[in-house]
Amino acid sequence: MVLVKKMGRVFRKIPAIYLTLIVAIIINGLMNPRMFTERGINNLLLQVMPMVLAAMAQTSVMIVGELDISIGAVVGLSTVILAVTMGQLGWLSVLLVMLVVVAIGLVTGFVVAYFNISGIVATLSSSMIFSGLALLILPVPGGLITPGYSKFFTGVSFSVPNTLFMLIFLLLIWEYIKKRPMGINIYAAGGNYYSAFATGIPVKKAKMLAFVICAVLSGLSGMVLAAKTMSGDANIAISYSITSIAGAVLGGVSFAGGIGHMARAAAGAVVISILVNILFFLQVESFWQYAVQGIILLAAVCMSQLNRKI
Repeated sequence: MVLVKKMGRVFRKIPAIYLTLIVAIIINGLMNPRMFTERGINNLLLQVMPMVLAAMAQTSVMIVGELDISIGAVVGLSTVILAVTMGQLGWLSVLLVMLVVVAIGLVTGFVVAYFNISGIVATLSSSMIFSGLALLILPVPGGLITPGYSKFFTGVSFSVPNTLFMLIFLLLIWEYIKKRPMGINIYAAGGNYYSAFATGIPVKKAKMLAFVICAVLSGLSGMVLAAKTMSGDANIAISYSITSIAGAVLGGVSFAGGIGHMARAAAGAVVISILVNILFFLQVESFWQYAVQGIILLAAVCMSQLNRKI
């Protein structure tokens, strides 16, 4: 009895999203036993990583009380730039993508922060621009992604998928940023914008930084997608703008700002991706797969609002 109580205390301390993730992995594993092999784990991580990075990108701007609807377009544009330029530039195309997404983040963040325009409005407009630009550059899926580049993301090192190393590295960087003044400013800007401004915190710069982080993570998502598909596609991530919100909210990120954990948002994205896998194995029609994702998003938003009131 004492042991049961101790286990109960331990489980209560674990965030619900992690327990949900464990249950989802077990169910998926029972339906597809190959998932627990080295190759199966690598394939799963490679499948969920672009969505995980998109959810982390969305988290960075949700913390400052904004939303970015252009994430899917930025991801698609990143794959297109890589596919079109890698043949001539090689690995320098990665640097080109990073320069482009940083510029996107700076411009978007500047417009939102200094013109006091809603992030939804600003990024909805920019998503149309980026999607159109990507289609102009590469009207149909294709281009060239070198095998070496693809293997860098899809391969395994020391029996551990390279994508897992990448995720751990990014989460560690975020934990470092959180404890630095710039990270504290990001959370303060989202927690209470006007109070933070009144105390001298550079809230506008904090918002700009959040959008830059969002753009960089979106670019990385595009890089992984390009490595996975070995091509560029302007429309490959068209659903990411919404599903990234679902993953972040499921991970406990607040729409009101000031509250959010990257690791939990990543877990939320993995849960949604695994759920889609489960529905696929059950041969559920695609309509219901999207409907279930919408229901999850609505339920997560309702829970978030209830927690705020409590």
